[in-house]
Amino acid sequence: MQLPVLADFSLFVGRFHPLVVHLPIGFLLLAVVLEWWPGRTARPAVRIAWTLGAVSATVAAVCGWLLAAESGGGDTLFWHRWLGVSVAALSMGGIFVTSRGGRLAKAYGIVVAAVLGLAGHLGGSLTHGEDYLYQHAPAVVQRLVGHAPDSSGYRDWSQTDLDSIALYATFLQPALEESCVRCHGAGEQRGGLRLDAPRFAYAGGDDGPLFVAGEPLRSHWVERVTLPRDDVKAMPPGGDPWTYTQVELLRYWIAEGADTNFVLDLNETPEDLKVLLRRDYGLDLRPRRFVETVEVLPLPEATMDDLRSMGWQLAVLQPDGGALEVQPKPGGRISGDDLRQLAALAAEQVVYLNLDDQPLDDADLAPLPRFTNLNRLRLNGTRLTNVTVELLAELAHLESLNLYRTRVDDGIFQHLPAYPSLERLYLWQTHASSEAAATFASSHPRITVETGVPAGAPPASQTK
Repeated sequence: MQLPVLADFSLFVGRFHPLVVHLPIGFLLLAVVLEWWPGRTARPAVRIAWTLGAVSATVAAVCGWLLAAESGGGDTLFWHRWLGVSVAALSMGGIFVTSRGGRLAKAYGIVVAAVLGLAGHLGGSLTHGEDYLYQHAPAVVQRLVGHAPDSSGYRDWSQTDLDSIALYATFLQPALEESCVRCHGAGEQRGGLRLDAPRFAYAGGDDGPLFVAGEPLRSHWVERVTLPRDDVKAMPPGGDPWTYTQVELLRYWIAEGADTNFVLDLNETPEDLKVLLRRDYGLDLRPRRFVETVEVLPLPEATMDDLRSMGWQLAVLQPDGGALEVQPKPGGRISGDDLRQLAALAAEQVVYLNLDDQPLDDADLAPLPRFTNLNRLRLNGTRLTNVTVELLAELAHLESLNLYRTRVDDGIFQHLPAYPSLERLYLWQTHASSEAAATFASSHPRITVETGVPAGAPPASQTK
């Protein structure tokens, strides 16, 4: 009968290291303390403490050396291993050097305690992460030791350009640092894998590449973070597993090519992933209106009062910004001079402008291109013609234009392609024909043209 081969017997023995490593700490610190005990009555206890400390330190060093074989290396592991060996050697020497007590024994004990403390600190860093000791320390202590206070729990997305969010750096690297770098960082690389920087993730580990670009289902990374928690290969092995959102972000990143420079696209990001980002990170990737993104200084209150005295009704569109919606006061009449005054005082601040049913012609409306942030413009019932429509092409942010009951005709369709941002055009009861509007809309699908005539219906009567 053939007995099973214990191929990993050294690792079996090595894993007793966490169990025995606390014994030399207790015995050796006891020996150091007793060295300062007055008189010679404590000498027998001192010798016993040094002896037990030396034996247990040697056993711990041997177990630790064997355990290091599965850790993959790293600077922290290197120094922890050799400091552990040094503690074992120093504790053996302590049996003899401190046999008579005195100043030499006290000084020797302090040296052993210092080496023991450093070895223990590096061991704690390997087990709990390099920032474990300072993670919950006061901010002033963290700064003194060069450890930046953790601010990962708060992210003010309002200060972030939503068109430049790198998926890897923003979401995946922090997840790695939180749950993976402890065992796969600069200090220790279990399985030959290092994850504290993107270039190491690309290098893979002993089991080969960590991921296959474009194929998340063939990627070890996805497999390991989705294994059942009772599976010995599940990652991370301790602490909280990756959240569903983190796993979905990882899958999406790999599916999109596993490029660390990959940026989330407001239009291309899947809707279900947008929902997860909004729920778990407070990141809203839904397209934002222009008024939410425009940055203009608020007008002085005195200027606002002047505009109100001219007959303008003002509404602030941003809680902390200067964007305005402007229209005549109910029942009021606005002249071309009033519009020129508005342009002189608030050319940048006017984002929505309503001039419906005002007795304004092309000459009166000439100041409109000066409103550089104009986004919605209502000119229903005014006396404008195609001349004003041609001028409005200068408005880079104009998305919505209302021209009901105006004198424009089919000639406007030669000017509209020059509008940089136009999305909605309203032409009810104008001289623009529904046929010309339909032809223009088919050639410019980004612009919705409303003529008040359903598709396929006869043309409605138009104002002459």
